[in-house]
Amino acid sequence: MKNSEESTIDEQEDPPLAELPSISIVVPNYNSGSTICATLQSLIEQNYPKLEILVIDGGSTDNSVEVIKQFEPYITWWVSEKDSGQSNAINKGFAKCNGDIVNWLCSDDLLAPDALHTVGKYFAESPDIDVLVGRSQIEYRTDNLGQPLKGANFWMTLFGRVLPLGLGSRPMILDAKKQIYIKAPTLKQIDLISVASPIHQPSCFYRRKLLDRPQPLDESYEYTMDIELFNYFYSRGVRWRVIEEVLSIAPVSGDNKTSIAGVKATYELEQIYKTYTKELIPLTYWHRRLRYPLERFIKRHRSRLWLYIVGPVWVALTLLLSPFYGVEKVWALRWTKWI
Repeated sequence: MKNSEESTIDEQEDPPLAELPSISIVVPNYNSGSTICATLQSLIEQNYPKLEILVIDGGSTDNSVEVIKQFEPYITWWVSEKDSGQSNAINKGFAKCNGDIVNWLCSDDLLAPDALHTVGKYFAESPDIDVLVGRSQIEYRTDNLGQPLKGANFWMTLFGRVLPLGLGSRPMILDAKKQIYIKAPTLKQIDLISVASPIHQPSCFYRRKLLDRPQPLDESYEYTMDIELFNYFYSRGVRWRVIEEVLSIAPVSGDNKTSIAGVKATYELEQIYKTYTKELIPLTYWHRRLRYPLERFIKRHRSRLWLYIVGPVWVALTLLLSPFYGVEKVWALRWTKWI
């Protein structure tokens, strides 16, 4: 990885309109008529002068098409037809994009106010940037959805104080009562992207020229196609910049695709790891058989007693694997999100 930076933009006038990059946002949708209105509204309210919105509907049977038609004056291109899944829909959108900078926004996510002006300003003033990663505001809309932050990760955080690696694995708490957190990735975490992606997809923007393979998104991945794409970028040695601004808002209801992926996502994560990391015996082999069962046990048995009994075993296995794979890498590999 080269020329990577963590920064926040200086308070100064926006670049002239001619210098701002054009931005394309693909919005994949299927039967999300209840949420896509807010998603599209968050894009329109950006008031970004060079914005291209492309909506790819998978042949919804609810009121999605009616909602999309309400926003037609603001949409560059849209289609409603059956597809083979979310990755296929996003690839359709990418094929129609003309923007210098691209991203996709799922129809239950939102862009933060002024996010695109922030993105455009960074890319305009730093032509060396390939991928820009911002923070994300995670809002749990259902009670206890945020509990894994307090449960399965509790003992890992506890022992992380004994073995401080500076990986910042836990989100920053913005409002504990309302279950609102800020996910703030770091460059150090991105260096470990093969084992744990710190990036929240709606807050990651990149140059369209990076989408240079026949299928920008690997359509064999149903849940972790964004993580696979980021690993692809990293394998190419692109130039990353991490910024402090919040670029997206993610309401987590429990019905989100990511929320229900479960163990199926972990098999995709294993495949990504093996694709981009060449090891005789992949670290994921040991994690699947030794540590992941402990993580699942802790998730299902939330007693503090079990935390103190099982937690040290997880840590001991981590230390045992560390001389062979590196302590930071082994420590960062956790599938607690995908129990």
